[in-house]
Amino acid sequence: MESYQGDALKKPLALLNALCLLGFVGHARAEPVISGRATAAWTENITRSPYEEAGKDAVTYETSAAAEWRNQLSRDLNLAFSTNAGLEKCPRFDGLDRTLVGLTLAARRKTGLGPLAPVFRADLSFTGSWYRESMRTGTRLVAGLSWSRRWSDSWQTVLAADFMVNNGRARVYDYQHGGLSLEGHYDLSDRWQLTGGLKREWGDQVTYAWIGGSGASFPYVFEIWKNTTDITTYGANWQAYTISAHADKVWLELSPALGRDRSLPFRYEQTVVVGDGESYLTRMVSLSYVQRF
Repeated sequence: MESYQGDALKKPLALLNALCLLGFVGHARAEPVISGRATAAWTENITRSPYEEAGKDAVTYETSAAAEWRNQLSRDLNLAFSTNAGLEKCPRFDGLDRTLVGLTLAARRKTGLGPLAPVFRADLSFTGSWYRESMRTGTRLVAGLSWSRRWSDSWQTVLAADFMVNNGRARVYDYQHGGLSLEGHYDLSDRWQLTGGLKREWGDQVTYAWIGGSGASFPYVFEIWKNTTDITTYGANWQAYTISAHADKVWLELSPALGRDRSLPFRYEQTVVVGDGESYLTRMVSLSYVQRF
């Protein structure tokens, strides 16, 4: 297992070093844009279980800070490098507590003149996470492309595609999936913004089962479960596993501005995962305080 873990982390760590080098070269003299966020969220079925008796709800708390350096290479091309760090706490299931550090490198190109011209963006992000339940500890790499267009002073849409690879200390947390999303932003007034979106993901999804419950009475599940691993996050007799599935996400967010540099986003998000023989639903409601410095 130690050899496997070392091999799994070599490439992400090499990429982390490359991102650091690319990010700081050309941005070292720029003044960063710094922001902070604090979030409280309630999640229904945080266990992502297909079985009702195993679905557990929980409240999580998150704090994070980010710094972004921007470099205008030409009239139409902009590069940005950002770093972020955060803490997450789940009082009910403290195995989910984690510390994270991330880096993002992005290129943004405007195609045309004026404020309504379309914008293409490509980004690559790398995040390292350290969980209290150590098997979850690992890295995540996300590559994304997006096209955004402002149709008026109040209305903007964003079409995006991304691909994510997650590596963990246990094989069940080695998974990947790709996705397509569409998001719309509408400024209700100078101080209120409404955002809505939808996304479909294809690939592996991680879920959890209490093997003392319904899952143990259906032999077929052991044929579709992949990389099964015993976990203690949710108590005794729980297993984590991956399934091949697609996930449909929808979200709605209302964000009032509290001042020039502060906002208070209120968000609802729902995810439906449908796999081979299993499906489940999760819902999340969150309130955040965002401060830009």
